[in-house]
Amino acid sequence: MIKRSIPKTKLSKGDFIKILSCYNLGEFKSAKYFTHGWVNTTVLLETTKGKFVLRYYENRSARHVLYEVNILNYLKKKNFPVAVPLQNSAGKFIGQYKSKPYIIIEYIDAKSIKNPNNISSREELSEVIKVVAKLHNITKKYKPNYASYHQKQDIKHCLEEYKKHPRKLQKKVREGWFKNELAKLELPAALPKGVCHADLNNTNFLFKNRQVVVLLDFDVSFYTYLIFDVANLIYWWAWSPKKGFDMDLVNYIVKQYSKHRKLNNLEQNHIYDALKLIILLGISWSEDGDFEPEKKKIEQLNSLGREVFSKI
Repeated sequence: MIKRSIPKTKLSKGDFIKILSCYNLGEFKSAKYFTHGWVNTTVLLETTKGKFVLRYYENRSARHVLYEVNILNYLKKKNFPVAVPLQNSAGKFIGQYKSKPYIIIEYIDAKSIKNPNNISSREELSEVIKVVAKLHNITKKYKPNYASYHQKQDIKHCLEEYKKHPRKLQKKVREGWFKNELAKLELPAALPKGVCHADLNNTNFLFKNRQVVVLLDFDVSFYTYLIFDVANLIYWWAWSPKKGFDMDLVNYIVKQYSKHRKLNNLEQNHIYDALKLIILLGISWSEDGDFEPEKKKIEQLNSLGREVFSKI
């Protein structure tokens, strides 16, 4: 998915010391910024008591962060592989620094696998799919507190995002095409719902001994149709910019997922629509120059048709 770039905050040693003074995590030793992540500033902090991760939210409300904290704590109780937030000296999970919320979460020493656009292992992919299905089994019908403060990446939101961004090239023609494609989407209200992670790229899965030990970054997760994440898996793991759309991998993803959570007929019939919505969301956030390549993806799906996915 095309991702918007948010200006990151450069925190100083003094800033880290002030933040850590609210915790019982030892004295500051060093800090290292994580390079992945497109919305928030994430820093590996090393103290005299160990390593921890600071997550500093650039454009999120405290209630938005509370949703993430609640879902992480809920999942941990259900033995799902997440890194949990740590309480500060006042017993709170969320702090505020320079008018922005932050949390400190546990550090888990593990590594993400290589970008599947360059190399993919069916064994690793099956692990990823199993974890996503487990998330859905745990959260089916579970709507976390503060869910309304997380963006619903639905059709309405997609159009609102598109209109927010200034458009110059073929403005009227492209907007007409965009609205027409949104109007074609079919996502029935009866589709099963739960918590979707919504950002299932390889950097958010950390492995150890060929098993996923943590799924990171629930910042854009939200309560929605569970097939949104099935489509998200397809987008990130079966659609390489170099190799193109891999229908064999799509089949593999859907069948592996169904081993852990059986898709009903309604869900299978509308994976196609969820996948198109994900691409259209990417377009809604993108610059003019990204429009045509993403449009080609929609056109490719149009040529395949919904029936191809319903027969998997």
